[in-house]
Amino acid sequence: MGGMLPDLEAKALAGDPEAQALLHFLRLLRRKEYQEARVYAEGFPEELRERLLAGLSLLVAFAEGKTSLEEAPERLEDPLFAAEREVLLGVKAVREGRREEAEARFQKALALDPHHHRALSNLGNLYLERGELEAALDLYQRALKLAPEDPLVHENLAALYKRKGDLDRMIAHMKQATRLKMRPPVSLDPLTGKPQRRPLHRRIPLWVWVFLLTLLAYLLLKKP
Repeated sequence: MGGMLPDLEAKALAGDPEAQALLHFLRLLRRKEYQEARVYAEGFPEELRERLLAGLSLLVAFAEGKTSLEEAPERLEDPLFAAEREVLLGVKAVREGRREEAEARFQKALALDPHHHRALSNLGNLYLERGELEAALDLYQRALKLAPEDPLVHENLAALYKRKGDLDRMIAHMKQATRLKMRPPVSLDPLTGKPQRRPLHRRIPLWVWVFLLTLLAYLLLKKP
């Protein structure tokens, strides 16, 4: 995607509607909103729609543990999906204790797509784990600029500021993460391109969020 993304961005700035739509599709992938991306993909012309839906099917199957991208990585060589593939494989490597491979995966994802905020956040997590606080902070701040409404970015920053002993900033980011999680999610209507609210079938009561925030603050302050 390294060469493809600048081309898409240039076309989008020039007013190409398909390029603009593909950039929004990529934003949904970066946020791991696969279901929303699937709905959005239905609005593309047939050939491109099938391409997008095929890639999404592989991502969903991997996320649900139904397939292994390592066994056939070429299945997601499509430049639209390559960065997301590397992030997923990097997260899997972290869970299995392969930190060096994970770092390489996240770095590759960023080479393919410098705007992939989850790649930045996950790389920052590795640096934070190693005690490289300033490097982690730089990555988290870059992720925050790209995705200020992602609660996980704020949770990562809260953990980092806790390590640095900056409790005011820690609490500020914890509160922001909680507010973002409470807000009803917004997506774009694939037909009109306008924001639309998705109904929350299981709305969590406010007191639950207050309790969880208080508990999280206690645990972060208690942890050495």
